[in-house]
Amino acid sequence: MKYSSFIIAAAVLGIFSGCEGNLQPDIYDKLTGDNFPATGRDAESLVNSVYYQFRAGEWDRYNSANDSRLVVGLLGTDEFTCHWDGYWGSPFNFTWRPDEFPFSKMYYDMMPAVTIATSAIAQLRKMDDVVDADLLNRYISEIRVARAYFMYDLYNLYGPVAVINDENETIDIDNPVYRPRPTREEMVRQIEADLTDEIIDRLEVTYPDSDYGRLTQGAARMCLLKLYLHEKNFPKVEEQARKIMALNVYDLEDNYADIWSIDNERNPEIIWALACAPSPEGVANNFRAHVLPSDWQSPNGYPAEGWNGYKVPWAFYDRFDPDDKRRECLVRYYTNKIGQTVDARDTYYGAIPLKYSEDPAGTGVNQGVDYVVYRYANVLLALAEALNEINGPNQESIDLINRVRERAFDPDKPLNLADYPTKEDLRDRILDELGFELYFEGNRREDLIRHGKYVEYANDPVRMGGPDSRPINPQQNARPYHVLYPIPNEVIVESGGVLKQNEGY
Repeated sequence: MKYSSFIIAAAVLGIFSGCEGNLQPDIYDKLTGDNFPATGRDAESLVNSVYYQFRAGEWDRYNSANDSRLVVGLLGTDEFTCHWDGYWGSPFNFTWRPDEFPFSKMYYDMMPAVTIATSAIAQLRKMDDVVDADLLNRYISEIRVARAYFMYDLYNLYGPVAVINDENETIDIDNPVYRPRPTREEMVRQIEADLTDEIIDRLEVTYPDSDYGRLTQGAARMCLLKLYLHEKNFPKVEEQARKIMALNVYDLEDNYADIWSIDNERNPEIIWALACAPSPEGVANNFRAHVLPSDWQSPNGYPAEGWNGYKVPWAFYDRFDPDDKRRECLVRYYTNKIGQTVDARDTYYGAIPLKYSEDPAGTGVNQGVDYVVYRYANVLLALAEALNEINGPNQESIDLINRVRERAFDPDKPLNLADYPTKEDLRDRILDELGFELYFEGNRREDLIRHGKYVEYANDPVRMGGPDSRPINPQQNARPYHVLYPIPNEVIVESGGVLKQNEGY
C-alpha cells in the first residue's frame, strides 16, 4: 500500500484522541520540509498524529465497530455472537477468505499506523535544537511504545508481518521496497526493541488529568506482558507482571461494575484507557449502541439507541456461578420502551454485555465513558498463569486468582489449592477465570489460542451457543490455521509475490 497520504493526513489532523487536555490540532495548508516540523507545537502534533492511530474516528480500531480490535479479538470464541447478517456467513462458518469482512480491516489500519509512527520518529530526531532533550526523548519513547502496540496487534492477528520500522524507509514512502515477512523470532525482537527498559523509563508513571491517555510505564509494560504471554515465555511474563505491580499505582476496584462507570473514570484499576467525550469527532465511546436491543429503555431517562448487535451466548452465561456478581454486567432482563420487562433469553441468542455505564451527557450513540484497554486484573491473572506454567500448582497462583474473585462473591468463595493437583487442572481453571473476569474486552481469542482451545471451542456447538442459539459453524469447519487471519490478497499482489499468504488460505 502507498502510505504517504496517511502520513500527511495524520500530521494535519494532529488530534490527540487519547487525551482530553489542552492539546489542540494544528492545521497546515501545505506541509513541506521547510515549514514542518519547525516548532515545539509541531512536535506535539507529530506525537498526536500517532496517538490518533488508535482511533482514526469513533468507528475504527480501538472501539466497538464491527471490524474493530474488540470484535476481531472475540470472533469465533465462546463469548461472542451477533444477530447481524454479515456475521452469519463466512466469519462464523469458518469459510474465511482474504479481503473479506472483517479480517482485512485491522491490517489496513495498523500497517500504515506503524509507518506513520516511524515517520514521526524520523522527523522528531531533526528537532533536537527546538525541543528540550528530555521532552524529545519522552516523545520518541511514547511513539515507540505506540508502534509496539500496533505491531503486536498485527502479529497477534496475522502472524509476522513486514512493517516499516526503519526510519530511512520513510523518506520515499510512495515507492516502498517490499521485504519478505520476518520469522516469528524476528518479529518478536522488533516489538521488544520498542519496549526496552531505557525507553519505558523515559515515560511517566502517571500523568495529570490534562494529559490523561498518554502511554505510561505501566501501559508499556502491559504491551510487553501480552507479547510474552503470546509467546508463552512465562518467566518474562512473571518479570513484567511484577514490575507493573511494583509501580504501586494500580489496584482492584471494590465493585466490578464501577470499573466502567462514568462516575468512576480513571480509577486505579485502569492501566490504559482512551479518554472519550460524547461527541462525534472521533472521541466518543459507542459500545452501548452496538450491544443494546432496539427497544431498550434507559432506566434513568437518558437518550439511548440500540442496534441489537453483539451478545454473549447463553452457554457462556450459564457457566458463571449464579452468585458471581460479574455476571450482572451480562443483562438478561430489561425494560423496553413500552414499560414491559423483557427476558432476553426468550428473544435473543445471548445476554447483553453491558459493562459501560450510561453517560448523562451522551447522545445515545456517542457516550463519554473512557474506553478501557487494559486493567490490573489482567496482570494478576497473567501472573497466576505464569507461575502455574513455571512451577505447577502453587499457593501464590491461587491467592492471585482469589484476589480477583474476592469482589465477585459475598460471602467469598475462594479456590483451594488442593482442588487443582496438576498443572493442567489449574491451567483449565485459569482459562475459565480469564473468561469470567475479562469477558467482552477483546482478550478471549488470544487466550483460547494460547491455551490450545480456540479450534476445539469453535467446533463445539454446545459450548458456542447450545440449543437456544442460532447454529454456529454447523459443519465444524474451524481448522488449526484459523488461529491466524488471512493477509489481504491486494497486499500480496502489490508486493509482486514477495509477501506470502498465511497457510490454509
